[in-house]
Amino acid sequence: MIEKILNKIEEYECICLYRHVNPDYDAFGSQFGIYDLIQNTFENKEVYFAGDFSSDLVAKYQFTGEINEPNFEKPTLGIVLDTANQERIDGDISLCKEIIKIDHHIVVDSYGNLNLEDSTASSCSQIVALFLKNKRVKLSSFGAEALYMGIIGDTNRFMYSATDERTFEAAMYLYNYDFDMQALYERMYMKHVKDLKVNAFILNHYIEDEGVAYYVLKDEDLKYLNISRERGSDFVNLLSSVDEYKVWLAITENTKDHNWRVSMRSRHIPVNEIANKYRGGGHAFASGATLLSLDELPLLLNDIKERINE
Repeated sequence: MIEKILNKIEEYECICLYRHVNPDYDAFGSQFGIYDLIQNTFENKEVYFAGDFSSDLVAKYQFTGEINEPNFEKPTLGIVLDTANQERIDGDISLCKEIIKIDHHIVVDSYGNLNLEDSTASSCSQIVALFLKNKRVKLSSFGAEALYMGIIGDTNRFMYSATDERTFEAAMYLYNYDFDMQALYERMYMKHVKDLKVNAFILNHYIEDEGVAYYVLKDEDLKYLNISRERGSDFVNLLSSVDEYKVWLAITENTKDHNWRVSMRSRHIPVNEIANKYRGGGHAFASGATLLSLDELPLLLNDIKERINE
């Protein structure tokens, strides 16, 4: 499949890269990584980006190029990274002549003309990094850093169960590009004083409910803490290392779309089917969902508790 994807990229002069809404490290890492791979492997390619790049995470990649969308006057190949279903794609893929899907989520929508789908992979960045097995593929240290950050983000530094020998093989390929590993980890994990304020707020206001722990950040809370909606979800694993909590959630108000974003994490309790029920999806133990209002929260919690008690 990798050879087919490389041949398809070679056919097109204009390529647009997509990923999911509310992007995380793996979404940006695979998007920046495939960008760098195309630019270094092929000649005379116009490579563009789709999606919102206002996230605080973007600066951590130290991308120095231009983030532009194509005008689609030329036949365009769309490559969608890290996105299980069409509804979660950040951008309009209908403007593209053909679509390549590269993803590691549970397969629910094979929307591409070519689909590289591996739900056993730790991350989409891992899948892209293993393109390096093909001797045609070239990468710069920027692309290697971006893909490594994607792998680290989705495995939580190789801690999650999806980590296997392929994950370390991908990391080995990337490590050989000799980037500054310490600087990379500092960009990803170094905290600021205001983060301590957020931690304190969450620990003082979180709620526990029969094996579930969660915190709710209203828009007024986000403003008080001086963080974005996206950053509000980033603290979900603050509740992860307590034995009594089997599932933990971050619930943040999204005033832009008039809903509430839910980040769901768990230990040994599959939550992805519950996430699907509430307009989301993801992995068995790490998923996202959307509540139209907080009136739906008791329903979500009941579904989770039923799953815990099964």
